[in-house]
Amino acid sequence: MPDFSKRGTTPELMDHEEVPFEEHRAVLRQLTRANELSLAYRPTLAFFRRLKREGRLPKGRPLVVIDAASGYGDMSRKIDRWAQKNGVEARFLGVDMNPQAARAAAEATPPGRPITWLTANLFDFRADFEVDIVMSSLFTHHLPGPELVGFIRWMEETARIGWIVNDLKRHPLPYYFLKAAFFATRQHRFMRHDGPVSVANAFRRGDWQGLLAEAGLSPGAASIEAWTPFRLCVTRVKDATS
Repeated sequence: MPDFSKRGTTPELMDHEEVPFEEHRAVLRQLTRANELSLAYRPTLAFFRRLKREGRLPKGRPLVVIDAASGYGDMSRKIDRWAQKNGVEARFLGVDMNPQAARAAAEATPPGRPITWLTANLFDFRADFEVDIVMSSLFTHHLPGPELVGFIRWMEETARIGWIVNDLKRHPLPYYFLKAAFFATRQHRFMRHDGPVSVANAFRRGDWQGLLAEAGLSPGAASIEAWTPFRLCVTRVKDATS
């Protein structure tokens, strides 16, 4: 039984085991379906709605968004559809170190959309253009503490307007629910193993408070907000003078 009082350290199979492209793509599709069923897109959509409502989006040029560890690209496509419906001109760059993810994301993206997929290590990537927003979804729980602090600093340096981390809350209920549900529905072995492990490796509010302080952010600079079911999201909107 995991000790839910602290973050787990069990590696996820998808991070380390290589499989054929078709199998990798099938897992990404299953993960996207799980995101849809768990309402995973709501916090990120709410973040963009807030920026629009508060008049923080750029005027006279497209909004530029980096999707960090973009995976299947479903978050970028979701925000792109929102932008289309709401008259927001936006450009997206999905960055993922797995070339199979970039290939699968490109195949799933409708032709002509302003979304580009790049295979690169985020920690080596430095944009040679102005970036407004960095968003990530289900990425930070993969990172050990020192790398996560580095990622927070990278987002802070990269994003002109702000950033959002959309991730899981560590709790026994989703751990055992995913363990049972993914087994019962005969999900891929990656999903059966990595789903519960992701929850055990995820966060509580105190974890984020310590990580943000270690990254050099002052108290209150970023917001930590719980979302149902069992999401814990961190958002940072910079002052106009930042």
